[in-house]
Amino acid sequence: MAKKAVTLYIDDTSIRLMVTSGQRVKKWADVPLEPGLVKNSVVQKPEEVAAKIRQLFKVHKINSKKVILGISGLHCLTRPILLPQLPKDMLEEAVRREAKRVLPVSPEQLYLSWKSLPATEGKARVFLAAMPQNVADALVNTLQLAGLKPDLMDTKPILLARLVKDMTAIIVDVQPTEFDIIIKADGIPHPVRTVSFPDEKISSQDKLSMIQNEINRTIDFYNTDNKQFPLTPALPVFVSGELADAASQSQALSHKLDRPVIPMPPPFENPDGLNPNRYMANMGLVLKKILPLNGSSLLLSNLNLLPKVYQPEPISLIRITAVPGFISAVAFLLLLTLTIRSTLADASDIRSQLNNTTQLLQQKFTERQQLIDTIGKSEQEMKNIEVFRGNIAAALANFERQSQKMNGDLAVTINTMPDTVSLTQINHTDTSFTLTGLATSEEEALSYLSELKASGRFTRIKIANMSRIEDQEVQFNVVLHIGN
Repeated sequence: MAKKAVTLYIDDTSIRLMVTSGQRVKKWADVPLEPGLVKNSVVQKPEEVAAKIRQLFKVHKINSKKVILGISGLHCLTRPILLPQLPKDMLEEAVRREAKRVLPVSPEQLYLSWKSLPATEGKARVFLAAMPQNVADALVNTLQLAGLKPDLMDTKPILLARLVKDMTAIIVDVQPTEFDIIIKADGIPHPVRTVSFPDEKISSQDKLSMIQNEINRTIDFYNTDNKQFPLTPALPVFVSGELADAASQSQALSHKLDRPVIPMPPPFENPDGLNPNRYMANMGLVLKKILPLNGSSLLLSNLNLLPKVYQPEPISLIRITAVPGFISAVAFLLLLTLTIRSTLADASDIRSQLNNTTQLLQQKFTERQQLIDTIGKSEQEMKNIEVFRGNIAAALANFERQSQKMNGDLAVTINTMPDTVSLTQINHTDTSFTLTGLATSEEEALSYLSELKASGRFTRIKIANMSRIEDQEVQFNVVLHIGN
């Protein structure tokens, strides 16, 4: 089943929506924003922006509540940092201390995200991304007002770096109020710069001159820090946004930079009427969801910038099934170990008694007979233990089969669930599962139950309750009966 992705990119001038199924674009839309609703990439009027998002979803008949969110890189700080090699449980604290040292803003005002990178022996290398709390809070609050739940978040510069499969590249994206310059080196986007235009009415010629100067400055900065591996003049500049739509300006920029300037190729086929240069950030979000690696050589594939405070806590199959199974197995093994140890200790004592009895055989014939009887009893006990061990092995094998079946049933229950359905509680017995959850509509809930029935893992599905609650969602309670 192709993965569905609903993506939103929000900046000062517009809200851009793209819905895909796998790598096929199904829907797209671009809604302009009046000046002042979002300023310098910070949502100023959450209620009005949320109303536009709700209307956008209503017009295009999108029922999914989960969205993948892209934002401008204007206020986001990113950089790789090098640390001594540390145990995993100490690395997070070390990253926070280093962030406090190298970032120009106090970490208490930021949401920090990071990902470990390959490093030389004895070192730890980390890519650090920091986002102001007021920027993220305003954006997530706006989505919540619109009835949506962010699932993943990323900045446009990192999304654009994902779209270029080359290990080393220069990337430039131009939007009406800002432009991004990204140097991607060995799969890492650094340095990354997002620069605002001084005036929305700035001429195209002045824009081009400003972009050229900032590109040269960024390349010079990189080459100064990487004298052994500078960016060669033959390395092209990949462009998207307004520059990719203006061939004459791209040619002029190529002439001024004295290096090739080429449009960024879209990652998948686009339907008629879609301008891919306008939706490159959305396409990067799609790939982040459905193809985390994508062959792009980006080493930050599974970095999620959505603050942990807003990330949903997943339902853990391991927590549900593995812990009780582990406890039961440990109890069986502990009982077996204690029994064997006790028997071995008894056998050792008996051998010692036999040695003493041999020396006194002539004098203590009666005691010898008693010891022989004792040995016979011990041998019988050993046989009983072997039988007991066999019974335990059979019980453990049966338990493993039941555990695997239960894990399979739970996996089908979770993996079959669409974006329009969420589970709030799962209870299970030896013969059934009881699911409690929410759906965007009764049809979505029934469709989900049909998928469960079609899986063949449940003998009968009983709907105990289904009712609509205040926020227009449908709450349901069903019992899934398990066959022998």
